[in-house]
Amino acid sequence: MADLRLRIVQSRFQNAFFHELADVIADEAGRLGASVDVVRSQVEAEPDDVFLLLPTHEYTALEGPLWYEEPRFAGRAIGLTAEQPNSSFFDSNIALSRHLAAVLDFSEHAVRVYREHDVPAEHLRFGWTPSWDVFDPEQAYERDLVFLGCLSERRERAIAGMTRLLWSRESKLVVSDNATPNWAQGPSFVTGAAKRQLLATSRVLLNVHQAETPYFEWLRAVEAAHCGAVLVSETSLQTEPFERGTHFLSAPAAGLSLAAEDVLDDPDRLKAMRAAAYELIKEHPFSASVEKLLSIAEDVRKGHGHRSALRIGPTRREPLSRNLVPPWERPRTEVDGIKQAVREIRLDMLDLRRSVNTGRAQVTEPFVDRTTWAWDRVSAPRVSVIMAMYNHGDYVAEALESVASGTLDDLEIVVTNDGSTDDSRDRVVAWMDRSPHVPAMLVTHPVNRGLPRSRNESLKHTRGEYVFVLDADNSVVPNGLERLVRALDEDPEATFAYGALQRFDAAGPLGMMGLWDWEPWRLRYGNYIDAMAMVRGKSLRAMGGYTTDRRLHGWEDYDLWCRVAEAGGHAAHVPTVVGRYRTSASSMLSLTNISQDAGFDALRERVPRLMSGVLEPEVDELVSWVGEMESARTGRDAWMRSWEVAQTDG
Repeated sequence: MADLRLRIVQSRFQNAFFHELADVIADEAGRLGASVDVVRSQVEAEPDDVFLLLPTHEYTALEGPLWYEEPRFAGRAIGLTAEQPNSSFFDSNIALSRHLAAVLDFSEHAVRVYREHDVPAEHLRFGWTPSWDVFDPEQAYERDLVFLGCLSERRERAIAGMTRLLWSRESKLVVSDNATPNWAQGPSFVTGAAKRQLLATSRVLLNVHQAETPYFEWLRAVEAAHCGAVLVSETSLQTEPFERGTHFLSAPAAGLSLAAEDVLDDPDRLKAMRAAAYELIKEHPFSASVEKLLSIAEDVRKGHGHRSALRIGPTRREPLSRNLVPPWERPRTEVDGIKQAVREIRLDMLDLRRSVNTGRAQVTEPFVDRTTWAWDRVSAPRVSVIMAMYNHGDYVAEALESVASGTLDDLEIVVTNDGSTDDSRDRVVAWMDRSPHVPAMLVTHPVNRGLPRSRNESLKHTRGEYVFVLDADNSVVPNGLERLVRALDEDPEATFAYGALQRFDAAGPLGMMGLWDWEPWRLRYGNYIDAMAMVRGKSLRAMGGYTTDRRLHGWEDYDLWCRVAEAGGHAAHVPTVVGRYRTSASSMLSLTNISQDAGFDALRERVPRLMSGVLEPEVDELVSWVGEMESARTGRDAWMRSWEVAQTDG
């Protein structure tokens, strides 16, 4: 292999995990004395070079098909893939493999599927590498559980079913958005040494399959073993040489919580499993697979007829943009106009009804209806929980009890009854009579005035440093408020804190919300943060509380988060479950969702920088990097031309 040089060709903006794999391959090959480098910008390739595309489909999606249209390149290119069969990515690899000199995959199951499609793929088992080894038998842990993975509907449902496990343990959810490759670490994506530190300080790594195929995430299992995190995975196929019960635990999605609880409650078993998994991967060093890769590359080099040099490498100048269009930029149809008119008519009727009821009422101004015994015995609680209530008699006691029975005692509750016509008031009064030890106040609007005015009314009576907003049909998990307080204490500059919420209905868990960290650019396309958040009281008052702009009916919390972003503020994210959000079966038919046109028109007026895209992710650093690469290439080309002229003259 003296003349062989393996060049791992990658787009600069590929998924960061594949950059990690490329660096590991180059590192292991260097230990074997081979010449391997990673190409992330255009370079001159020599006649004996062999190329490795890692992974094939992603490189092609980012850089285009030119590589397989150039026979001098494709004829000496190897594809290394790590996609799940039955996915669109895997299907792309099958098609692209026809142009490659060889195909390798990290999964034996994937190799079998390739061969079923007449692709002569080879298995490249991933194993122990010193580059990733941070195993420490005496590791001090920071948390019980961690979940790492991209968002999918299936994963959402599974996580929603594990709510009790997540809030009752120290847990962290790191959920990425795979709309485009995660090419660098960000608020919702962790990579490299930071990822391995996260795994090393977590007792258990939870794994849920992205899709229905029970594909064993081999690379994830090996990386966890390097760090000492015990894998608790949804039931999988082809896990060998990992053995269930010895090196990892598995269960159907509905049983993952129980499996995790069992091993977390048995420290000796946990210690034995992490040691067994680590010893297993040590028996399968990745260097053996890299030797196999180099042997295949040598066969490709010898069997390839083209001996001329060529220029190779990516040319993409910026990350792949998300295929997102702000709602107001979509063409508006006649139907949109009708929907907006219907919404305005219904709002007119609502305002008219309120006006008539106000005229009939003997008392129209809000008044303090009742307080508990404890209200006057507390002057400055840490947290004020405010609740606007309108005909929530079936749920309000549950919401109040979720606050009172939690781990945070230093609080008060202010409920504003917004002219309810059911037994909501009686339910609150009965709860207050049963809970005199909880500082609580009931404020009454004699006539219905709407959600934002009710929240603002509650805000007037609060005395706490932090204000937590809880709708009367939702609930907070026992330690949810405590975790939100901790997040604001640890980030004094944050305007508010929010966390993950379980969505549920009468039938049970439906999914999750609030999984993504604070990324203000997302607000340009919709609200991804619910109202169930904890805001600094002084900040909420300084912003004037919740808007009463009629165009933003139902979007009062969305408007608030947008105003925070517009002013340059930020939120602290709690990466685990803090509350439960009730989803009504008729929510999509509600007044709020008839038409969004007026709401976005209002936001474009109120937060112009955010809605114009000024707060989109910055790529200046990347553009600078690309510029440096371009300058280097230009200089190299000039040198080559001078050298060629000198040779001709000679």
